[in-house]
Order: sequence, then structure tokens, then C-alpha cells
Amino acid sequence: MTAATSRERYPALIAETQRRIRAHVPEGSVVLIVSKGDEDLLRMDGYRTWHFPRDEWGTYAGHHPSTSAEAIGHLRQLYGQGAQYLVFPATAAWWLDHYRELADHLATAHSLVASEEGVCAIYELRPSAVFDAFASFEESGDESPWNRTTQAADVQLISLAAPAPRRPLRVLTILVRHGSAQYAGAEDDISDLFSRQMPNVSRRVIVVDNALPPDVVSERGLTAVIGGDNSSREFSAFDRALAFIGADIWSYDFVHCATSAFNTLYVAYLERFSPILLQATAGRAVCIGHIDCYDEAIEVCGHRAQHWMRSGFFFLPPTEIKALGSFVSVPDSVPIFSGRPDRPFRDDAPVSSRYQDYITRWLTGDGVGQGVSWHSRFALTDDTVDMFMSKARAILNEQMLSIRLQALGCRLIDVTWLAAMMPRHGNLDALLSRSWREQLAHRDRDARVVTGSTIEHDPLAI
Repeated sequence: MTAATSRERYPALIAETQRRIRAHVPEGSVVLIVSKGDEDLLRMDGYRTWHFPRDEWGTYAGHHPSTSAEAIGHLRQLYGQGAQYLVFPATAAWWLDHYRELADHLATAHSLVASEEGVCAIYELRPSAVFDAFASFEESGDESPWNRTTQAADVQLISLAAPAPRRPLRVLTILVRHGSAQYAGAEDDISDLFSRQMPNVSRRVIVVDNALPPDVVSERGLTAVIGGDNSSREFSAFDRALAFIGADIWSYDFVHCATSAFNTLYVAYLERFSPILLQATAGRAVCIGHIDCYDEAIEVCGHRAQHWMRSGFFFLPPTEIKALGSFVSVPDSVPIFSGRPDRPFRDDAPVSSRYQDYITRWLTGDGVGQGVSWHSRFALTDDTVDMFMSKARAILNEQMLSIRLQALGCRLIDVTWLAAMMPRHGNLDALLSRSWREQLAHRDRDARVVTGSTIEHDPLAI
């Protein structure tokens, strides 16, 4: 095939490769593509596509690996960040001949899900002993084999005496508060929870105080207290913490987001977090916490939804946070409120009437019909309408956060359900594919069965 013919054929190759990906890879997956920097190969709605190899900012690395060891080391790194599939378009088929140890590793440790000559090969990535071996170099502080100038043949990739011990999970806790008068013990309560349930987790804490000016920074050991941004309550504060931590976010397996009011209302789910559960889900596109739902579906900003992840206490991998961009979905610039206590929502607000009713009843009345009322409800008057708008916007941001995460392919996982199911089911991938309705129906406590758009309590659900 001549160079001119190859150039003419290339757009068709892109289309055919993407068709094979859609046929064999679930939507929402993180897909590595040996792209040689071509952005057209990565343009796929419904998938999170990454260059392979790529740099720390997610752009094409600009060069090929020098050895198989370097390629495998980089693959392990991206697998740890959430990569699930690796695709070799026909233009990169030479990799599997040139990097023989990489090809052997893929053939023995991972799963070839599709291969068509002249189009592409697609591998599903799996945990492997070789990945553990590379991880042990990082943990020991020894020079990693992919940084050496020796030939790949000099590096023992397969012969392992025993797998390296698993390193402790690394968690970054972001705790948002507004002053320390209310919920003064929140930071200590979270520390006690980790000490009691997850004592071996390696943890750093950033306390974002939305009552402090943004230039305030006070560090003590592994804890930093910084001034916040209260423009969108906890959601803008989460963004403030992420700006503070910067590229160090990649040092952690999970970012743990919490508010100082986390230990109010329903709290039984908090006891279900464990190192085993987090270790099993590390590197996966999941958000783990407590799933709430309404009796009937609502609509907001053109999206229809019925459930959401409670924003007071949840775990999210760094890859999902970086894909999200910002925790704020509904800033002040979105016109929603009228400023009138008798009709607080604008007539053209992108919020369904049912949702408006739920929000109003939750903040000012006796709840949304599920037997629970908010601990800080208030009468809606001229004096409290600003507070209503601020809190209602936070509710909308909470709902939109769940909607956006799911649109990115991140699954919302109820911790009560997962903690109960994991000991009984060996296939974690199958578990994590369960719908939110299935999860709520099969909690081993406080189960709820959603029939159509109505919720029934089911005390016998397991």
C-alpha cells in the first residue's frame, strides 16, 4: 500500500476502529488508544478515550516507549488511574511485533475481546502479577524498570517469587465547613471513623472553611485548613480544595468528600465503609456513598432523574474528579429564582414543578413524603428567601453532580448494598453494573423497592 493510498484509507480506518470499539466495549469505559497523537481517533461520544502513551496532563506523550518494560509500566500506571481497555488500530499493529514482552503480557494477563486484521485489536485490561511487580518498585523506592536504559530482555517481567504486599490505600479527605461553631466535632468524628474502620489507610486532610478568606492557609502535619469559596456552598469549596492540592491529587486512590453536617439525618451507612470495599473498587469509575431517591422522577436543566449521591460523605477516584472538571453545575449565573417568598422559582426555571415542590417542602415543610424532615427547616419569608435560594441551589448542584458523573460513565454505588453483596458474589464487575433500583431494593437494611415511579419499603429485602 502506497503512502498516498494509506492517507486516503486512514479516515475510513478511524471510522471502522470506532465502530469496533462501540461493538465490543461498554459505553462509559475508559479506553486507551495507541493514537500517535491523533485527536480524531479519540473523538467518541459516550466513551472516555485517552492517548497511549500520554503525559501527566493527559495529552499525547510525543514519543513511543523505548522498551516493553517502559510500555508495561505506563500501562500499569494508567490502569491504576482507571483505564479499562487498550486499542491498537491497524496503524499501530507493529507494536505487537516490536514490543514482544508487551504482546506476551497482553496475551497472558489480559483479555483479547476483538481482533480484525487491517482494523484493530482491543484488549480488556485485568489485574495482573506483572502490574503488582511494577507497583512494588514504586513502593520500595527502587529505580523503576521502565526508567532504566537496559534492554527489556534484562528485566524479569514474568518470573515472580511472590506478589508484593498490597500497599495501604491513600485517601485525600476534603472536609467543608462554615466556621467551627456548628458541627465543631466533625473533623474529629471523621478521624475516629477512619481509625475505627480503616486504620491502615494513609490519609491527608484538607479542611475548607467557607467562613475564612480564600488566602488563608494553615498547615499542621498532614492537615491543612484553607479559606474557602461559599459561592456554591460545599461544591465551590470542593473546587477550592482541588485547586490547592493541584497535581498531587494523583498521589491518592480516592478523594473523600465530606461536609461538617455529614453525621446528621440517616447515618447508618457510614459504618459500611471498609478497606476491603475501597481496595476492591480502587481504580474503577465509581462514586461510593449513600444513594437517596425521590418517590417520583424530577426534571432539572433538561435531565430527568430520581436518585442522587448524598454529597455529605462520598468517595471518588481522582480520574473521575479530573473528568468532571468542577463540582459546581448550577452557578449563580443560571436564572432559577424569582426572589419572591410566595413563588420562589421563576416561571421559566429549568426545574420541573414536582422538583420545585420537593425542594420547597424539604427546606420549609415536613419533608418529601418519606417520613423524614430536614433538621434546619425554616419558614419562607422576605427575610429568609436568600437562604432558601442558596440552599435550594445546593440541592440542585447535588442532583446535577450525580447526573454529570453518570454521563461520564461513573457509576453511583450505594455503600450499604455493596458491603452486603461483596461477600456473597465473586464477580465485582457484575455487581457494579447493577442499577440504582436494584441496589436500593437489595440493601440488607433500610431497603427500598422502586415500582415504576413509586417507592415501597421492603423490610424483607436482602
